[in-house]
Order: sequence, then structure tokens, then C-alpha cells
Amino acid sequence: MHLDLTKSEVTDSLLGSENMDNIKLLNVQSLDSHKRLEYLIRKVADFELIWSSYGDNGWLLLSDENGRRITPFWPEKEFVNEYNITHKYDYFAKKMDLYYFLDKWINGLAKDKIDIVLFPVKEKESIIISPLQLKALIENELEQYSIQEFDYDVVI
Repeated sequence: MHLDLTKSEVTDSLLGSENMDNIKLLNVQSLDSHKRLEYLIRKVADFELIWSSYGDNGWLLLSDENGRRITPFWPEKEFVNEYNITHKYDYFAKKMDLYYFLDKWINGLAKDKIDIVLFPVKEKESIIISPLQLKALIENELEQYSIQEFDYDVVI
């Protein structure tokens, strides 16, 4: 499904009360690359969703100064929309189930030799890692959410 949103509609949605407020958006974007990485890992584990940028030609694919192919991912749609507006990309935010991403996408990206740029924002450095490194970070965070097995009594 393709959504035809004008830049003003996307901007309006960024500032709308039903979405992330502008102050939070700016505060999180101002974090350094390592803090944004930590934020991304926590949020995708919490919500079990990961976001990227999608357009008529498919998912956004970039390259770094060395020609390495990279694709960006964000923790929330507002950051994707802001990135697309800033870079004048004709793309929109599209979410993906985290477990589908971990089970299917990670292996596909690794096979295609596409690395991941994490939570890129305007005029700030971002971390680029391999798909398998990202998978390990997310799975480590998800382990913190699992219930540890222990002996317990059931009361009826």
C-alpha cells in the first residue's frame, strides 16, 4: 500500500498532539550516535516494531562514502518522516514486525551485503553496523523482557 502524503501533511502529523511532540523529537535527535543506538534498541524491543523508509521503488537504500550499501532503520515513525522531509525523499515511514525483521530481513540483508545505518538524523554522525550485529543487540535486549524460569506455586 502506498500513501500519498504531501510534505506539509507529514510535517503537520509530526507536530500533531496525537503523535510524538516536537520537543521530544528534537531532544532525541540531539543525542549522540551511541545514545540514539541505545534508544533504538530499547524502543524496538518495547514495541516489537522497527521502522524504515519506503517509496515507489521499494525500501530506501543508501551508500556511504566508500560505496558500501546501507539501509536505515529508526525506532519510531516520526523520526523516519523527519528524515525523509529533511532529505527531500519521496518516501514514507513503514513499520515492520520486529520478529519478522529478525527472522527474515536480517539474513537477507547479510546475504545481500547490505549494512544498517541506525537512527540517522540531520547533521549528526550515525552508527553503521552489520545486520547480524544489530540482531545480537536486539536479541540481548529482548532477553531482558523474558520471564526467567523458576519454581513457583500456583494458588487457585
